[in-house]
Amino acid sequence: MGPPTLPDLAPSPFVRRAVIERATVREILMGAQDNLTNVLAVMLGVSIGSGRADLVALAGMSAAVAESVSMGGVLYSSTRAERALDRHVGTAQDGARSTLAPVRSGVVTFAAAFLAGLVPLAPFVVLPLPAAVPVSIAASIGALFILGAAIGRISGSMWWRDGLRLVLVAGLAAVAAAAVGTALRIQ
Repeated sequence: MGPPTLPDLAPSPFVRRAVIERATVREILMGAQDNLTNVLAVMLGVSIGSGRADLVALAGMSAAVAESVSMGGVLYSSTRAERALDRHVGTAQDGARSTLAPVRSGVVTFAAAFLAGLVPLAPFVVLPLPAAVPVSIAASIGALFILGAAIGRISGSMWWRDGLRLVLVAGLAAVAAAAVGTALRIQ
């Protein structure tokens, strides 16, 4: 028996093509992976360090907004720089470069980052702190795995390996933030 297969993530070739044409994988992956990982890590560190739901919500929302704006700005700036370099040295765009205009690249990255940043925050809206932490971790891990699997599926690589890779990166960040929260616990 071969490796497990992932069901088709897009309902039709039309939808898949439309998503890829409107926003490149690079912008979505950078924004979503970064903010899922960072907001989860910030929330874990603050929840362990403070034990206060209000501080977790404040830190998590601040991180989600700041990271979204920052990542959108980074992709805007890097896309502009890539295009300027191409014009200056006369090279053609390669496959690693964005197919989006700089402003659209920034907006897509901002949107992906902001929406992804809400995933670890959502459990804290409806659950008390002790229950929200494990639900936030599970939701974030699930979202990261799905994101990685989708990227793997689009790129033709092993979807489950790409899913696990994103989970591993986020796990390292979460463990680091938990260690900081434990070391700097406030009373």
